[in-house]
Amino acid sequence: MVSSYLEGFDLPPSSDEEEEDEDGLQPECTPLPFLRFKTFQVDWPRIRFVYTDCDEVEIHSQCFLPDELPQGLYSAAPLKQVEVAVLHIGLVVLAWYWMSCGHQRIVISAGHLNEEQVAWWEWFYAQCFAEFAIFNGFTEEQIRVSVEVDAPQQLDEGCLVHGPEQKPTPSSDSSQARVLCLLGGGKDSLVVHQMLQDAGVRSPTWLYVGDGRKEFQGSWRLQTVVQRSGSSVLVMAHDFQTEALAKRRSRLQPCGHPWAALVGFDAVLVAILSGFDYIAVGNERSANYGNNLRVGSIEVNHQFDKSFGFESRMHRYIRRHLAPGTYYFSALQHLWEVQIAWLFCQRSAGFLDAFMSCNDSNGLNEWCCDCDKCCFVFALLAAWLSSAEVAKYFGKNLLENPKLLQNFRSLLGISSQDPGDRGRTAVKPFECVGTPDEVLLSLWLAREASSFSPDGLPLALASLPLDEGREHVDLLSQYNPENLLPDWLVPKEGAVESLQDKLAFHGSATLEQKWKSFWSDVMSETLRIRQ
Repeated sequence: MVSSYLEGFDLPPSSDEEEEDEDGLQPECTPLPFLRFKTFQVDWPRIRFVYTDCDEVEIHSQCFLPDELPQGLYSAAPLKQVEVAVLHIGLVVLAWYWMSCGHQRIVISAGHLNEEQVAWWEWFYAQCFAEFAIFNGFTEEQIRVSVEVDAPQQLDEGCLVHGPEQKPTPSSDSSQARVLCLLGGGKDSLVVHQMLQDAGVRSPTWLYVGDGRKEFQGSWRLQTVVQRSGSSVLVMAHDFQTEALAKRRSRLQPCGHPWAALVGFDAVLVAILSGFDYIAVGNERSANYGNNLRVGSIEVNHQFDKSFGFESRMHRYIRRHLAPGTYYFSALQHLWEVQIAWLFCQRSAGFLDAFMSCNDSNGLNEWCCDCDKCCFVFALLAAWLSSAEVAKYFGKNLLENPKLLQNFRSLLGISSQDPGDRGRTAVKPFECVGTPDEVLLSLWLAREASSFSPDGLPLALASLPLDEGREHVDLLSQYNPENLLPDWLVPKEGAVESLQDKLAFHGSATLEQKWKSFWSDVMSETLRIRQ
């Protein structure tokens, strides 16, 4: 069995002729090592996934369905459709175990995929493994894995999957829409929830997917968010058997796990079991921009499974192959992070003391106040609130910590090799953060507000080059027409007076013009108040 990724990619013999055995015969070619998705088993509420490394070592993973779902719903949903949805969760989980071996072959024995699906998954894995390639020295060829399927096609498969795309019903009456809203604990999911309610969705249901069974129960912040929102929550969890994984990693450094994609496929299964029409996620426009690195022809993007490129492909895939009546979309794809932060401070201020966007938190309970993600979120909020108020929620004023100046420089796209080359060569942090221009605008807005404070400017605002921030004010009036907002989330023309009608314009030039006018008014009022 291959012990490291290097042994899986041997160079050919240097001589012109292949070596021969004692009988003078050409030796058989040694097959490339492979990772096999062997099988899965649903034992309510547990799902077990089994993988093998070259059929020698079995690797196990578990997923736990929401306790709130009665077991009877399992029999109410089409059995084949449920099995296909479970298979696809396993296809995403496979990425965690691939990062422990790096094999170029992936063999699917747990279920059937057609040629179109195989092509989709080969694209997915290549995008997913690009960040991994950077940290482990892999080439594009090594991460463009070959997906082979040796499971037979079921005779009744065509009646449940691979069908033509269908539009979910209802599509125009938000009050009748059953919406599953994915909960991450941060500002984005809370803004989505507020937007759904503003649009007339009577009771969006939260879905939280935990990394471990006790993650949700152990976070007072998550429980507070759910309680204050007034919506019910369904809780799923994954157990990746991380101790066993750690023993297998050898010299490989796992990174760039496709968590957003996994949660998306988890949501499809829950939607099938519970009859939800829509899956609403909170992936913003900023996620479309990568880390300023490439692996061959592949752009490295830590947030690739939050990008519109992924969202649109995922949307089509679900409707063709999994659940034709389920509509997967992001309610924030038309917005920049800096715009979302304003909406959060205005419409969801009651959650400021409870939301959490730090990946290094203590059980999703405390901001670490030391990572790029904390610095980014602090900068966003400081654009619309005083830094002192933001510090109250974080526990510290990150703009006053000299150790974090380099974090802010990285977020601004300032290269450590060339401080004057902002945003062109600097590597964007491998976190779910916005673009350098958004950070620059946010910190500039924070500086403009702090300049009127008797306490003076915080260290970061006084030290960092922020003057160009005024050149990016137009970000606040921009609108991304590349989105999948359902019809009922798009406001009717002529009904733009209330805030809820100004949250989700898309489509016509008239609506886009009104959107820009709205944000211009917001900006003018903000600057007027601060003068």
